[in-house]
Order: sequence, then structure tokens, then C-alpha cells
Amino acid sequence: MAALGLILVGVSLRLMLLKQHWPWTDSDEGIFGLMARHIAYQGERPTFMYGSFYMGPLQAYLGAVFFHLFGSSLLALRLGLVMLFALFLVALYFLTRTLYTAGLGLLTLTLLSLGSPYMLTYQLRSYGGYLEILLCGTLAFLIATWLALSADPGLSRRRFLLRCGVYLAWGIVVGLGLWSDMLILPLMSLSFLLIVIFCWRELVLLLPVVCMLGGLALGMWPLLAYNLHAPPGLDTLSAVIAQQQGPVPLHYTPALVWQQIKATIQLSLPTISGNPFCPVSEVPVLRDPTSAPTLACRLIHLGWGTGFLLLFLVALGLASWDLWHLGRHSWLEGKANRQADLVRASARLLLLMAAAITLVLFIHSLAPLKWPSLHGRYLIIFWIALPAVLWPLWQGARATWSFLPRLRQPGRALCLALLLLLLLFYGIGTAQAFSETSTAQMYYQQDMAFVQRLEELGVTHFYSDYWTCYKVAFLSQERMTCGVVNQQLQPGYIRYWPYYWATHADRHAAYVLPRGEYESALHALMSQQNRRYRLTLYGDYFIVQPVV
Repeated sequence: MAALGLILVGVSLRLMLLKQHWPWTDSDEGIFGLMARHIAYQGERPTFMYGSFYMGPLQAYLGAVFFHLFGSSLLALRLGLVMLFALFLVALYFLTRTLYTAGLGLLTLTLLSLGSPYMLTYQLRSYGGYLEILLCGTLAFLIATWLALSADPGLSRRRFLLRCGVYLAWGIVVGLGLWSDMLILPLMSLSFLLIVIFCWRELVLLLPVVCMLGGLALGMWPLLAYNLHAPPGLDTLSAVIAQQQGPVPLHYTPALVWQQIKATIQLSLPTISGNPFCPVSEVPVLRDPTSAPTLACRLIHLGWGTGFLLLFLVALGLASWDLWHLGRHSWLEGKANRQADLVRASARLLLLMAAAITLVLFIHSLAPLKWPSLHGRYLIIFWIALPAVLWPLWQGARATWSFLPRLRQPGRALCLALLLLLLLFYGIGTAQAFSETSTAQMYYQQDMAFVQRLEELGVTHFYSDYWTCYKVAFLSQERMTCGVVNQQLQPGYIRYWPYYWATHADRHAAYVLPRGEYESALHALMSQQNRRYRLTLYGDYFIVQPVV
């Protein structure tokens, strides 16, 4: 009941934020809103997020369901995210209770029912992939742990067939996760390794393997079907490699690697692990709060990132020691009587290893060099590993410290204080999110007023920058559609080409562009002798319309 209550609190807090239009929306989310509309009202069945070849559109399909129930709106689009997050909390509680204790499970739920504004944003803004990683990754590890714990060579035929159904479920969950986002791959690989280590006697019978492969193919069928006929360079693997390395491969030097490590510790790890202080926003157009790079903020970032990394390394070391210790004693005493402990110790270590692999791949990528704070989301697997990271503190707060009796009270007090501080900081982060709701409502009203003004001017098709185009198209319920252009007014970062072609075909399409970067190109456009244009200023935008 306590776990259910904490999950309901977390869901209620998020619904309260959504009701007040927090977090504010942008064009990335607008793309998912448009996909949901096309699924719900036009019968489209997209395989990936528009403009990508590696991110599944599950959130758009959920949005389409809620559009049918409540109508097309930003709130309805986001209700599916709350559902996914609630299911993730349920799965994580059962995984934590299985691998550790129910008490640690409740602590984890308490922390994740709260969170920093950054954490809450990626739980409530429809960006695609991240909540699916959380849910599918947790379920995959939970199913793998159950299979390992219940493995028994003497099972009846009926029980064996039942377990084959569970193998099938594991494959479906893994396939769905891989279709949603390849970031889940380390977690999936190590959950499979857990199954291989403890269920190999069943796997050699082949039927469980067939079930796993069948479930995998079923879960990721849209991904497989696309890649069977994908043109070279437009397949999912190429897209993932390009996302990892950028357009130009990096030439690694000691200085570059150090820069990647430093940015990860100072910005990426504090951001994804819930630091509520001194937020950093590297992309001003997103309108997220940011702090000045003062010495105090640098120390906060460095202290939080270093502390979290040290705690993670301690957890990894303790998990390795526990497994070695258990394995040694099980070999000496006989394996059968300590099988369950071995499974749990192995699962704990593999969960932490999945997070470690993700961290190494992140450091090795372009992400910490370009917008390390924003790209901290690529480390979202650490939310699944949170109970494993907190386990040393939980043990320290409850242990008798018999090996160091003089440090018993100070050690317990320190561990308990760190846990309470973390809880306090997550609470502060949640309070910060609620303090931003007035800003969110202001932004929403400004966006809707902008849409209304464009409609008053008779705009139906317009050229614009990426961060304006798809947001306006979704908020206007597609009464206006757009083509993305660059600073030379040529095709830009276009995610949905039908919009661009419709705009290009309209000789009376307007130009709706932010002031500054586009001014020279717009002046050149308006100076053309063969056409006349009308200029309207609205806020930070130029609205240029051909005169009929």
C-alpha cells in the first residue's frame, strides 16, 4: 500500500504540472503531436519519429489514443507519458524489492516521485524513447531476474511451457525497447547475459531460444521491416552511428578525452542524477532557465558529479566483491543452497555494469562536447540503476559496522544524512518545477496568441525556423503548416517533407522568422523587383507576406 501511495503521489504531482502547461512545449514535441494527429485522424502508421530512422513512435501512438478520448491537445498528448512513467515506477519497485529490500524500493519510489526540473521535463515532455527505455529496460531486467531465480532443471512440462511464455514476454519487451531507442542496448544485453548464466540448461532445449527470438522479432518488427529494405546510409545502424559520432569522426587525443570526461562529470552526471542547483541550458531557444557560470555553480556541479561518480564506483566495487564472495563460498559449500543469493548478486552487478557501459559510450561520443547538460538525457539508464547506486548508503545507514566499531555511529549518521539530503534536494527540485508554472502558463499564452495573430493575418502556409515551425503547426491543430528554412531561406532541418512541399507549392506562403539571424535574407527577399511584400512585426518575429 505504501508503494501504491507513493506512485499515486508521483502521478498526481505530474498531472498538476501538466494542467498548468509545464513543461512548456517546443518543436520536437510538436513533431510527436503532429504524428499523433496523423495516426488518430489520417490513418498514418509511422515506423519512426518523423525525420529519424532509429526512434520508435510509441508515444505518438499513445497520444493518438488519448486524442480519441479527449480531443487533440498538448495535455492529451502528454497523458500517455504519465501512464508510462507510472508503469516504470511499478516495475522498478518490484525489481528493487527482488534484488534488494522493500525498504530501498520505497526510498527509490519516494525519490523518483519527486525530481529536479530537468528530470521532470523528460518525464512529461513528449520527446520519444526515454520513458520507453525506463519501462522496457526495467521490465527486461525484472523478467530476466525472475527466470534466473526460478530456474529448476526438474520442472514439469506444464511449468516449462509456462516459462517459455515468459521467455517470449522478455523478447517482446526487448524488441519494443530496441525499436523505441537503441540507448537501451547495454541494459538488454546484460539482462540476456543473466538469463544465459543461470538458465542455460533450458536454453539448450532450443524452445526457449525460439520463444525469445520470436518475441524479439515481434516487438521490433517495424524496425526489422524497415531495415530489410532501407537504402544504404538511411538504415537504423547508420543513423545511430551518425548520432554517436557526429558528421565528422572524432580524432581522439588525451586532451579531447579529458575534455569529454570533465564535461560528463561537471555537467552531464549532475543533470541526469537530479542536481536542482545552478541549471545549465545550452540552447537559448528552448527557453529553459540557466545560471551564470560562477565559481559557486562550478563547485556545485563538480562536487555533485564527483560525489555521484564515487558513489557509483563504490556500488560497483561492493557488487563485485559480494558476487566474488558468494561465488567462492557457494563453490566450497555446494552451489544449490545459495543459488538465489548468487542470482541476486549477479543481477545487481550486471545492472551496474549496464550503467557503466552506457557511461563509457557516452564519454566516448560527441554528446559531452556539444551541450553536455542537455545531452545528459542519454544517461537515463542511471534512473533504473538508482537503487543499485543507493545500496551502499542504504546498507551503511542500517549496518552494525562490526568490522569498524569505532566508526559505527559516525558511519551510520553520514549515510543517513546523505540519503536525507538527497531526498531534500529532490524535493527542492520539485518545488522549483512548481515555481516555474507561472512562466509556463505565460509561454503557453504567448504561443497561442502568436498562433491567433498568424490566423488573423490569413497565414495558412509559412516558412520558418525549426523551433517555430512544428510547434505552431501542432498548436494550431494544423490549420497552419510550414516549411523549415535555414538562414539563406533554403530548405533547413526538415522532419516532415509533406509540409514543406505544400508550403513550397503555395505562391502566397508567408515567412515567419525570428529577428536577428534571418534579417539580411529577408531584406534581400523584400527588395526583389518582381514581387511586393508586406512586413508585420510581432514580438521577436518578422512576418513577411506576399501582396496579392
